Amino acid sequence: MKRVVFVCTGNACRSPFAECVLRTLLEREGIQDVEVCSMGTLSWGQNPRDEVMTRVASEMGYRMTGETAPLNHRPLSAADRIIVFTRGHRDAVTRVLGYNYWDRIILFDQWAFGTDTEVEDPNFQSEAVYRRVARHIEEGCRRKLHEFR
Repeated sequence: MKRVVFVCTGNACRSPFAECVLRTLLEREGIQDVEVCSMGTLSWGQNPRDEVMTRVASEMGYRMTGETAPLNHRPLSAADRIIVFTRGHRDAVTRVLGYNYWDRIILFDQWAFGTDTEVEDPNFQSEAVYRRVARHIEEGCRRKLHEFR
């Protein structure tokens, strides 16, 4: 069983969207041996997902459900891959896990596109930014689907 954790700031936009996209793509491909979850570096948990991102996800054919979740040592330490959206997220995960897990943590764009760029936070920005970020995350997840076959 492979385990993937996506981490963003509040676990309301980027990471839960990436989680639902990757999970949906895996299901469509019949790939069942991958667990996917998401967390936030500044999330206290149990808050609803971002309304705009949830709507954008739905319009794109994805169902973004659940509540926000804070960083949690157990699922992070069990993950084969921890995919973060900024260097700050990587630093926060490293503070929780320590440097022994450094090789499991990767920027989303580095993982998906081979670039060292960060994924912009759409929170409190225009709906166009949400859509751009959502398309970017979807494209990245599609590109990496072969890793799980």
